[in-house]
Amino acid sequence: MSPPRSRYRAGTVPDYSHRPHAGNVGDVWKHCALVEVLRRVAERGRVAYLETHAGEGGYLLGPTGEWSEGIGRLWATRGDGEPVALGRYVDLCRRLGGGGDRPAQYPGSPALAAAVLGRNARLELWERDQQAFGRLTARLAGERRARPMHGDGLAALETALRSAGPEADAVVALIDPPYGEKADWHRLPGVLSRAARAAPRACLLLWYPVKSLTRPNAMVARLEAAGVAGTLAELITTPLEHRRNRLNGSGLILVCPPVGAVEVLAATAPAIGERCATVGGAWSFRLRSFGAVAGRG
Repeated sequence: MSPPRSRYRAGTVPDYSHRPHAGNVGDVWKHCALVEVLRRVAERGRVAYLETHAGEGGYLLGPTGEWSEGIGRLWATRGDGEPVALGRYVDLCRRLGGGGDRPAQYPGSPALAAAVLGRNARLELWERDQQAFGRLTARLAGERRARPMHGDGLAALETALRSAGPEADAVVALIDPPYGEKADWHRLPGVLSRAARAAPRACLLLWYPVKSLTRPNAMVARLEAAGVAGTLAELITTPLEHRRNRLNGSGLILVCPPVGAVEVLAATAPAIGERCATVGGAWSFRLRSFGAVAGRG
């Protein structure tokens, strides 16, 4: 998702809506990874899924939009010769969002998580924006596993992880702020490091936008300095020298992912990159571990 277009005063909630960005290449990369991670942990039984910025839970797609560089490029994927993880993700988007020749709606991460996880799962979903929270609550009215909460998910995450750990066989947290403020980049390393200490066995996924490498690299350096061990998986589909309003790419930081998940994502990245590249097939993928990374069983 790209930064909001409107301005706001310091100390206020940013005026941000994910609607214009729904289904873009950032969503594709983030949600393909999320589906793969959740699919693997779902086998363990009771799963606690926490999300700090849940949004509306689903979005209508107009005739044109950023989705045309993301899920729109992948809509015809039918599985033959494609990475299994990509086919699984696109199939879910079709089932949850509908549409014929093009997608009609794009499912948000709460909808994808609810579809992948078993009946013993628990979904704790924070959303700070009042209107988005209202729509999220309405969408989840019949979902007994879900608990929408109006508030700052970043502030609540550490306590929520401590509470979820003893009651679940697996814990997954998706940290996905809008990055409407420069301060988000400085706040997130502290949030992630405290979360990792609060729940050492939890799988943490932090998504971030890429328009240059300056802020992502600085954020990873702060995580390393804080003693966080993880893996960076970054997919660029528009060369960084091209300045534009939309994303150039996005990345994920995975802390304690399920065994095999990172390898699957690395094998899936070329298929997404080739399909979603906006400039002459130019795309790139960066994968690197930092800290003393330990795998999960």
